[in-house]
Amino acid sequence: MNRLKLSIALLAIGLSGNALGQDLLSKVPANSKMVVAFNGKGFLKHADVNQVSGIFQKMGLFKEIGKNNEQIQNIEDFGIDLQGKSYIHMDVNEKVTFLGGLIPLKSKSQFEAMLPKEKKIEVVNGLNSIFSSDRTLRISWDDHTIYMLGGMAVDSYFGRPEVSEELGLKAYPEYSYADDAATEVTLDDEWMTDSTSTAEEAIAEAEAAAAAARTSEEEAAIEAAAAAAAQAEIEEEEGVVVIPPAGVPPPSNSDTIGVEDEFASVDSVLARDEYQDDYYAQYAQVSHYNDSVKNVVVAQEVSQKLGTIITSNGNGFRSNALARMKDNELMRIEAVKLDSMMHYLYPTEIIGVTMGFTPSFDYGYEALSGVVAVDGHTMKFSGHIQTDKETTKIYKDIYGRKLNPRFYNFVDENALGFISMNVSTEAYLKHSPRLISKMYGKGESKVNQMIDLYATLFDVIIDEQAIGKVFKGDNLLVLNGVTQKEVEYIDYEYDEDYNATEVTKTKKVTIPDYLWAFSSDDTRVFEKLLKFAETQTAARLDDGIYHILETKEPEITPYVLMGDGMVILSNNLEKLEEIKANRFRGKSASHYTAMLKRNKFAFLLNAKRIPGMVEELDIPIHKSVDEELKAFAKYGDVYMISKGMKGNKFEFEGGVEFPKEGKNALDFMLKSLDNVAQELKK
Repeated sequence: MNRLKLSIALLAIGLSGNALGQDLLSKVPANSKMVVAFNGKGFLKHADVNQVSGIFQKMGLFKEIGKNNEQIQNIEDFGIDLQGKSYIHMDVNEKVTFLGGLIPLKSKSQFEAMLPKEKKIEVVNGLNSIFSSDRTLRISWDDHTIYMLGGMAVDSYFGRPEVSEELGLKAYPEYSYADDAATEVTLDDEWMTDSTSTAEEAIAEAEAAAAAARTSEEEAAIEAAAAAAAQAEIEEEEGVVVIPPAGVPPPSNSDTIGVEDEFASVDSVLARDEYQDDYYAQYAQVSHYNDSVKNVVVAQEVSQKLGTIITSNGNGFRSNALARMKDNELMRIEAVKLDSMMHYLYPTEIIGVTMGFTPSFDYGYEALSGVVAVDGHTMKFSGHIQTDKETTKIYKDIYGRKLNPRFYNFVDENALGFISMNVSTEAYLKHSPRLISKMYGKGESKVNQMIDLYATLFDVIIDEQAIGKVFKGDNLLVLNGVTQKEVEYIDYEYDEDYNATEVTKTKKVTIPDYLWAFSSDDTRVFEKLLKFAETQTAARLDDGIYHILETKEPEITPYVLMGDGMVILSNNLEKLEEIKANRFRGKSASHYTAMLKRNKFAFLLNAKRIPGMVEELDIPIHKSVDEELKAFAKYGDVYMISKGMKGNKFEFEGGVEFPKEGKNALDFMLKSLDNVAQELKK
């Protein structure tokens, strides 16, 4: 079954257009929580089928499948309709999480020839079918379609007492930590209870030690023994129970106190290990039995659901975006009822037991839509999250701020990367209590009510407007690069008598060259903090720029500049001095400025800077990845952006700008994968 799973998994990822696409979409269950479509026609428009076959050949896929059919030398020999669209669908109910697939079939005979010869083919619902060993995965096929469906038990359902009782599930053995500890140190009842006799024995032992000390005429020993006797008398008066040290067995009627059984520790360890072995053996036995019972339920659900899918007649999942995929779209995902799906998928029972309450998971997310597409030499993933009415209003308020235009000039075209995030601090603080109450404060438990109470107190106490002036919410963090810098540090040298001498040494450290800027209409808090630091000799004001002193990492400690409604922190003093004097003129990149203007969130990595940076820092690189590392010099940007809310949708996009080699981004990726496969084959 392993070879079958390997084959099916590879077929389901990307090998799938339009001839049968609409028919297969109509077979996808209408109540699916998530559907993923793979556009075979779009894939083959941007990639060569022989190139893909060559990669699979080097990875050994055909050799593995060839154990069943030596004629398979190309992905076209799988019998799959490579020009069609394949679908993966996911659903969940209170009992089972379902994951299924629909793949267009071109040749039934070729597909059957690929299956393991030892695998028994059964006829179910009039179709040839095979099952996994526990029958929780079923694959059926006709002349045009492969139907796949697997299921996993939802533990929260089977953990209900009434369900466990109905199905006859066994209770898992409880690990007794008390019993485990008892095997390490076993205390006799007589030792634990007879405090008077124990104290008397201790007194007798102390007096005997004193007598022995007198005969040896050692005054120090006499004093120690006398002290022991005195302590024993105190213990007798106070009723103190003297506990023997760990690993030492208590005295019995025939033993004298202080006589140690040299095998006690070994015996206790062996007893504990035997107890643990018994526990885990019982746990595994119960787990195996319960899993077999659950699998029977799951198998029944899977077979019934797949039978419904096979016989469905057009009342399937509806999505214009999935039905009408463009030729440059390789994969598209649609998810609905996200809050409902998260409620089933999250381990609610475990969270309830460990945290004392069950979160409502009411994030306000209704649907998710995303697409992976080829845009020339750029591979993009874009989409949106649809929110409910209340969440839409809140997010529009929070993401209503833009980046301070004065920050645009801080981004140099040669920067290694930057992050910009713009939210309204005032709006965030204003709406946080409501968001927290929605997600965690619903319910009747004590913890739920406390969370709701704290959220209300937060709303009453916090002055959103005042804090919003101190930290407005627009941020820009720029990483200009990393360099090696020689820094001084204090060390100590010792002579032969271990006398320490303080010496100053130097070392090379790798440090980032960074700048963080944010807007503030009220900098009094920062000013007073820094002035207080001055009084403690922890900071120094020099020509309008604060120097932070006496830190553990001086090379990355920032200098601070405030003014013109900005607070700027950087470990590059020269750059701050230029900004203060209004002389700073970075090599501004227009496309970076446009990105910052248009988006509420922006992350960018300048990939072509990576090889030079690695060389400057003299970082050792294995020769197997040396060529791929050098290829980064030809890359463009790796980025992720978001325009925030548009209507009731939170939009996002991410992408990688590949080298302008080959036909397109997908073609370049496949060539890179081909090179890796070639290296692995060596």
